Amino acid sequence: MLVPLDERPVCLDLPRRIAAIAGFRMEVPPPVARPDLRRGGDIGALTTWLDAALHGDGDDAAHAAVVSLDGLGFGGLIPSRIGAESAAAVLARFDVLRDSAAPVYASIVVPRAPDAADDFEEPRYWAQWGPALHALSLELGGSPGGGGGGGGGGRTADIPDDVRADWLRRRLRQHVLALGAVGMVADGTLRRLFVGVDDAVPGSLSERDQMAIGEWIGRLGVTSRARVAPGADETGAVLTARAVGEQLQTRPSRIAVLAADPRGLDRVAPYETGPVGDTARAQLDSAGAELVEDPAEADGILLVHTPDGTRGDWAVSPPERTDTAAADATAALAASLVADGRTAVAVADVAQPNGADPALVRALARRGVLADLDGFAAWNTAGNTIGTAAAHLVTALAARRAGVFDGGASARLVRTRVIEDYGYMSEVRRQLRARIGSPVERHDRIEDVGGAAAFVAAALTDALAPLASAGIGKVTASDISFPWRRSFEIALSDTAGENA
Repeated sequence: MLVPLDERPVCLDLPRRIAAIAGFRMEVPPPVARPDLRRGGDIGALTTWLDAALHGDGDDAAHAAVVSLDGLGFGGLIPSRIGAESAAAVLARFDVLRDSAAPVYASIVVPRAPDAADDFEEPRYWAQWGPALHALSLELGGSPGGGGGGGGGGRTADIPDDVRADWLRRRLRQHVLALGAVGMVADGTLRRLFVGVDDAVPGSLSERDQMAIGEWIGRLGVTSRARVAPGADETGAVLTARAVGEQLQTRPSRIAVLAADPRGLDRVAPYETGPVGDTARAQLDSAGAELVEDPAEADGILLVHTPDGTRGDWAVSPPERTDTAAADATAALAASLVADGRTAVAVADVAQPNGADPALVRALARRGVLADLDGFAAWNTAGNTIGTAAAHLVTALAARRAGVFDGGASARLVRTRVIEDYGYMSEVRRQLRARIGSPVERHDRIEDVGGAAAFVAAALTDALAPLASAGIGKVTASDISFPWRRSFEIALSDTAGENA
C-alpha cells in the first residue's frame, strides 16, 4: 500500500514502478483521498482506506505499507506547508498506523525555505518575502552569510512580525511531527523512517533541524531503523525498495558507491547540506542495501556523476556548457563495469540540478550502455536523483536473486527517466518556457495543455534522435501530461519512447 507525498508521478507512480520490477502490485488511495496541488486529499477517506488495509484480513490486507506522514497528516506536501492544522491534530492522524498487521515504512519532510519570490508551492506571503525568509533561515541557522536578505523581499529586519511568526510556527510544528515520527520508530509502530531534508543549504535552519533530529535518532538507539538525509519526493520509491527486499526475504544487496573522480563524492550539491557521497550512502542504506567499499565485493555499483562545481541549474539557469571530459570518464567507467558483467550498474547524474548532463547521456548511448543499466536518474536535487537510482538498483538485485525480476518494467523505467531527465528537462523545457513566455525565476501555468504536449512531443523527436541506437523511440503528444499544469516537469505514459 502507498500513501504518497502528493499526486505527482514521482510520488504516486515511481514507487509503483519500482515495486513492479519485482512483480509486486502497489495499491494507491482512491482519487478523492489524493491531493490536487494546494488542496489536500480527503483525510477521512484516506484513513478509512488505510485502516482497512493495515488492520483487516483476507485478500485486502496489505503485505506492507509505504506511508508519507505528510500525506497522511495533511493530505499532501503543499498542504503540509500551508495548512493550519495543529501538531496535536496531525499526530492523532498517525494513530491509524499503530498495531498494524503489516510493517510500515514511513517518511516525513523537514520543510524548505526557498530563495525565490514564488508562492506556487508556499504560503502566499512567499511571493513578497521569500528571499528574506530564506536569509532569515541562514541567520537563525548560524550561517556567516545570513541576515542580509535581498531580492524582492528586502532585509530580514523588514519581514513583518506576523509573517515571521507564522513561518516559524509552521517550522516548529513540522519539527515536532518529525520528532514524533522518530518516537514511533522507538515504540515499534514504524519499521523504518526516512526523514527527508527538502531543498536545504549549509548553515540554514533546515540543517540545524536535520542535526537535532539526527541527535534524537541516536539518543533513542534507532539509528539502524531511522535516517535523516537530503531528499523528499523520492522517499516513497526508496522505502518501496526496502519493503520489497524484506518481503522477498533475500539477503541485503552489497553495493559500492563509485565516481570517475572519487574526489567528486566530497562535493556538496546545490540545495543540499552535505557531500553527495554521504547522500548516496544514506539513500542506499534506507533502500535496504549493505554498503561495501571494495567494488570487487559488490553485487551492484551506484555510479555517481558528481557535481561539476558550476552554478548551472537546468530549470532556471541552464549551463552554457558542461564538462565533457568528466562525462566521458563517467560513461567509460559505466561501460567498463557493464562489460565486466559481475555487477549491476545504476547511474545517478548530479552534475547539475534539475536535469541530466547531455554530454553524459550521449556518451552512455554511444557506448551502448543505457540499455544495460539497472537504474538511471538525473532529476531535481541530488537526493531525489540518487534515491531514485538507488531504489531501482536495490530492487533489481533483490528481484533477480528471488527469481522474480521483470526486465521489461526495469527497462521502461530507465527509458522514462532518460526521456524526461535528459530529453525534456535539459533540452526541451527551456524551449517550451520560451514559447509560452514563462518567467525564469517563477513557476508558470500552462493554459493550452494540448498545444504544449504537441510542441513537447515534436521537440523531443529532435532531442532524442542521438539516442536512437540505445532503443529510445518516439514520444507522442498522447504520452505527455503536465502535473500541476506547469512546465517544470512532465508525466510520461509507461510506453512512451518505445520503438515501433
